[in-house]
Amino acid sequence: IFFYNMHAHMHAFCFAHTSSSLPRGSSRSLKLRTTPRGRVATHSSSHRHLCRTSQRPSLATSAMAAADFAGDMRRDLLVCGGGGVLGRLIIQKWKDEFPQARIVAQTKSTNNHDELQSTLGCETRVTPGAIVTSNQEKFPFVVFCAPPSKTDDYADEVDRAGQMWDATGTMLFTSSTGVYEDTNGEEVDEDGDVKSVKKAEEQGVELPESTKKLLGAESKTLRHGGCALRLSGLYHSWRGPHTFWMQAGESKTNPNAVVNMIHYEDAASLAVAILKGDGINGYYRAREFVGVEDQSASRKDMMDAVARCARYEGKGCTFTGDANGSVGKIMRMKNTKEMVGDFWQPKYNKGFVAFMDDGANDTFADAGPPENVGRGHG
Repeated sequence: IFFYNMHAHMHAFCFAHTSSSLPRGSSRSLKLRTTPRGRVATHSSSHRHLCRTSQRPSLATSAMAAADFAGDMRRDLLVCGGGGVLGRLIIQKWKDEFPQARIVAQTKSTNNHDELQSTLGCETRVTPGAIVTSNQEKFPFVVFCAPPSKTDDYADEVDRAGQMWDATGTMLFTSSTGVYEDTNGEEVDEDGDVKSVKKAEEQGVELPESTKKLLGAESKTLRHGGCALRLSGLYHSWRGPHTFWMQAGESKTNPNAVVNMIHYEDAASLAVAILKGDGINGYYRAREFVGVEDQSASRKDMMDAVARCARYEGKGCTFTGDANGSVGKIMRMKNTKEMVGDFWQPKYNKGFVAFMDDGANDTFADAGPPENVGRGHG
């Protein structure tokens, strides 16, 4: 599948080892494609700067190169966090695209293994320990979609997932748009300012532990040459921020604060499009993507729509916080749409409020609320 030569090897090496340390925007300006001889090609004035880097390679990225779309390329996929809602949807959509592919769902325990094997037909295994051995099996496609709440050594787990990627296809980490700085009502896209522990300490602010974990995991991903997909609030008919607030009934928060959302099914299809390299002739390397609906809504508008929906029997939420406080950021995914193009067509493209007004009908609706309704990444 690959035609390795010194030029191609060095070209990929230079890109992989600088993307995480460049000024913001540098790595995003690179557009990868594969030349007829399988080399990595870019379109950027920054390329000469990238290849002059003095950074030392890691074993995991030193052999990195963009892959040919050869028809016989293995499409085997490792899904870390395959037991969650997002992981299962990614598995199903990948199976639909590549019926012959081998799919392995990696989970923290064996609790869901029988169900994953019987309903999705995938292999299952438990997350490996702290060390990935040199003879550890590697996969051309790896996605890490487990939430940060599930483990203390989150960044290290993502790093171990990167070590199980053979760098021929795509590695993808599903992060959160919560890593972006708040802007009090201004729009933010992929190039927006990202929170940092150092900056927060200088401002005397303590970042949430989940944000710290996500930032650390993103850094590990990009160092491997993998990509980060920053998703806004995930939801389906019976899971998401709306069910959390519906159960609470009252929240002492700003009713006018913006809530950025994306349906689980659309998030999964976007993840698969990025994994496949849709939009480019090759595979994405060290890129940051955003997944969010075009129609953001305030907390009040969102929960008013829930109360109108017959499925929830009039249940809503009253917000009693300061209505004049910061409304947060309005997320946009302009760059991601430009890269992926028409290959990704969101199913729930009218937004959360319209979804509720249309009856909150999706593939999860008839099953009713799960035991642990509420917010969640997986």
